[in-house]
Amino acid sequence: MKPKRTADSALAKKLNRAVVIDCIEKYGALSRADIARLTMLSPSTVSSIVAELVDLGIVLESKGTAASSGGRRPILLDLNASASCAAVVDVQVSRVLYGVVDLAGKPIWTAKEEVDLSSPEATFHQVFQIVAKTLARLPRTGAPAAGIGVSIPGIVDTNTGTVIKSTRLKWKELPLANRLEQEFSLPVYVDRDVRAAAWGERLYGLARSADDFVYGMVGKGGLGAGLILGGRSYVGARMQAGELGHMTVDIHGKECSCGNTGCLVTLTYPAIDEVRRYNEKDPIIDCAAIGILNLMNLLDPELVVLGGDIGQEPAFVEQVEKEVQERTFLTPRKNVRLVASQLGEIGIVLGLAGLVFDKFYWKRAFGNVG
Repeated sequence: MKPKRTADSALAKKLNRAVVIDCIEKYGALSRADIARLTMLSPSTVSSIVAELVDLGIVLESKGTAASSGGRRPILLDLNASASCAAVVDVQVSRVLYGVVDLAGKPIWTAKEEVDLSSPEATFHQVFQIVAKTLARLPRTGAPAAGIGVSIPGIVDTNTGTVIKSTRLKWKELPLANRLEQEFSLPVYVDRDVRAAAWGERLYGLARSADDFVYGMVGKGGLGAGLILGGRSYVGARMQAGELGHMTVDIHGKECSCGNTGCLVTLTYPAIDEVRRYNEKDPIIDCAAIGILNLMNLLDPELVVLGGDIGQEPAFVEQVEKEVQERTFLTPRKNVRLVASQLGEIGIVLGLAGLVFDKFYWKRAFGNVG
């Protein structure tokens, strides 16, 4: 029985450590008392974990502002931004956004350029060149790189980093992570853009306090959803969870670019490239509302966050929320929360960086620690 208790104690320590790190990562600049309150861990457990993190150089201490009562300034804890960084590249149908993000979730620098969609090979070559010039600037940051993150519109096997299919980029069965790792000798994480955006909202956006929420991306590239369930990114058995635009809503409907008929996106796309005013008669309002309603009725999330170049437009969100409130099956209706992302497109690279740190940095940081 003794070995089992030892194993259970080690597991509890790892879980508690992860909870504390997650809390600091999301909220930053917290006192030990704040962490204990937010995580519901005992003050002694928090103090023990924080001491370990400070000794490892992962967390830094600083003095906060004086209390209004004139008491002692609290000691605040935050992630050591210079402990690590991630090189990140988000590829969209209209642009490539890339840069470097530090461990505290702050962009050290970012840049943007038009995407080359002239051929699948041209797009890959552009991504390759962007990664190369991003890594060339890493020494200036003074922080060691945890790895490289790439997000794309499409279906991705996150275990192998293979792009199974990206209709927009015309990539199919592309071992993207493997090819980049061979060239740059750094670990590479590849994921869908909408899942990276959802993770960004969980870490730094309006969903920081939500364990179950849906991120709906509505843009010129289509409709998609990132699902955070139980505080974790849900990818599905075949890595295809969240294909919102390809829900079948009319089996006898229009043919879709995916080869099926009656997909949700066929209700309004591809006319979405037009300049729109987003009134109640606009078909894209119905399109988005139907998708969000179906997900809400299926998952009953705490929150729905809308993003994308169209999804975060205030007029669009207002009309979609109106439709959702009128049609939702969930009760009470007034508790259905639907909000626009405040992070914008930077949320994708922030979330992508967070996923890179989860995948590569934290495992290395505690490799020799129980």
